[in-house]
Amino acid sequence: MVIGIVGNTEKGKREIQEYLIEKYNVKYYDVDKILNMAFKEEDLNLNMVVNAYDICKLKEKINQIILEKINIQENNIIVLDYQFLFDTVFGDICDVSFRVNNPVNETINLQLDLFKVYQKGVIESNYQNYDFNLTLDLNENWKEKIDNYFNYNFFYNKKVSVVVPIYNTLNYLSKCVDSICKQTYRNLEILLVDDGSTDDSLKLCNYLSKKDSRIKVIHQNNRGLAEARNTGKEKATGEYICFIDSDDYIEKTMIETLLKAIEKTGADVCEGSFYIHFKNGEIRDVSSEQKGIKYIENKLNLINAYSDATILIPAWDKIYRLSSIKKIDFDKNCFKEDTDYIYKLCMSGKTFALVNKPFYHYIKRTKGSITADKISPRLFSLRNWGWDAYKEVLSNGTEYTDAAEKILYNSLVHILRYFMRDYKNNVLEKDEYKKEIHIVVSELLELLLKANNVSKFRKLEEVLSIINELLDNNILDKGMLPEINVPCVGILWNSLNNEMMNEAIEMIRKYASIENVTFVDLEDKYREFINDIYKYEPEFYGIPVLKAGILINRYDSNTIAILNMVIKVSNYIYYNKSKGFILKEISELKELIRRYFKPKIIDYAYDNIFHLTVNEEENNYTKEVCKKYIKS
Repeated sequence: MVIGIVGNTEKGKREIQEYLIEKYNVKYYDVDKILNMAFKEEDLNLNMVVNAYDICKLKEKINQIILEKINIQENNIIVLDYQFLFDTVFGDICDVSFRVNNPVNETINLQLDLFKVYQKGVIESNYQNYDFNLTLDLNENWKEKIDNYFNYNFFYNKKVSVVVPIYNTLNYLSKCVDSICKQTYRNLEILLVDDGSTDDSLKLCNYLSKKDSRIKVIHQNNRGLAEARNTGKEKATGEYICFIDSDDYIEKTMIETLLKAIEKTGADVCEGSFYIHFKNGEIRDVSSEQKGIKYIENKLNLINAYSDATILIPAWDKIYRLSSIKKIDFDKNCFKEDTDYIYKLCMSGKTFALVNKPFYHYIKRTKGSITADKISPRLFSLRNWGWDAYKEVLSNGTEYTDAAEKILYNSLVHILRYFMRDYKNNVLEKDEYKKEIHIVVSELLELLLKANNVSKFRKLEEVLSIINELLDNNILDKGMLPEINVPCVGILWNSLNNEMMNEAIEMIRKYASIENVTFVDLEDKYREFINDIYKYEPEFYGIPVLKAGILINRYDSNTIAILNMVIKVSNYIYYNKSKGFILKEISELKELIRRYFKPKIIDYAYDNIFHLTVNEEENNYTKEVCKKYIKS
């Protein structure tokens, strides 16, 4: 174990050094003295460090000196340095890092000659931004802080099994395993499950196991990711278990943090978050929005959290209570093993704790991963999985309807996104998967058209834009996509005279089936009628009063036309923040009438030409208001 301590206080570092030597029997190396002596012996002139090349050569020399003087194979080492530590090789070597704050009124001793280079501004130390395991302040109870850290991370008796499924990831494996070995929590069992690799991954596994006694190597014939994870789960002896993919890596505090959270909450599963490393170099933090630790129990709450991505679908950003998941296996026949596995945990009522911090680094590779290569026919099997999950969730009762619809939506959208990725990248043959994607989009639109409220669906605006682009490029045949008939109530206001009302009715007939038209003179009930109509989701605050005043005061007649109609609709469109998503054809008809008659009337007021209900709930509400005021 290598411990690095940095700070600009000699007194503080000396006190901590003495405490660690006495309490934990560590070996101490004073890097300050080592470097100063080496610089004097070799007559290094630090004043000559003036540019980037000089800095590189200096750092190389420092690394060489440190590695020659310090035996990093020893079990107990404490490294004490001034502020250059994390600009050297030890930035990667340190298992534990302490930062010591300067006590009040202490005079800083700038004994290290290397500091002259810092004073000149040639080198800027990076340690201020380093992610230290502990920050110690001598004005506080720092001994207790150190003891608590060591007692938990080094001496706690709860073993965590870390399962790493491996298949031909030779170039990534070392970094992955190294990130696990360097976890601040030390009581680990690291199971490297080689799933019949055809490169030298197994050789590397055996080599790594000799460097760390916690590593165990398991070899099996190639059976796929799901079966490799199942093998690791069967062989695991820890109380807790994690699954880490062999081409990814993790932050050093991941297991410590998630283990504390799962024990604090008593949950079956504890989830962190992750970074996505894209092939173009972009890194995205996908941390969820909840603060602190969120605890989720009860099947309905769990499946709702799963369906709206509060619980994330990867299996690898989590720690599990092994006894809770022992009998639940990954399905080797499922296209998205993680999607299915986390779904099964939620459906079986396993409790989840969520920590809003990214620890896992998910690497999108160029070759050899499903997410990077061209889609295969197996992608479309996710549609069947979505329908099966939809039916299973819905069988629990009507209160599960929203969750069931969101799960089906998510599975269909996943297919749509990956098809669109390959279509835009020109890797698909002409008409390849055209029939399959048409079925997916048809089912997706049918789900949207029949859903009670589409605002529950994630990133719907993006999904609709993909569908519209495929329609524009003739990948989808609009005439073969689903349509439904939607009953609507339309109201032509008194800003239109009798002639314009009749003209508007004839225009509407081209886009809708009008069942009947009623002309009504509301007389002195006009203001009351308008206020009642716009009590349902007013388009902005206070508009009922504004509309009533404009419509009554500016026009002689209080006659309106009420139309009962049916409109054939095929899609949704994003309308505005207050309305959200409304049916495309309804939105287009509303805008068409307003835009056409706006220049034809005097003193145009917002929405005082044509009111049109946009969903079943508003339609029913409007009909009831009309019945209240109209006798016939």
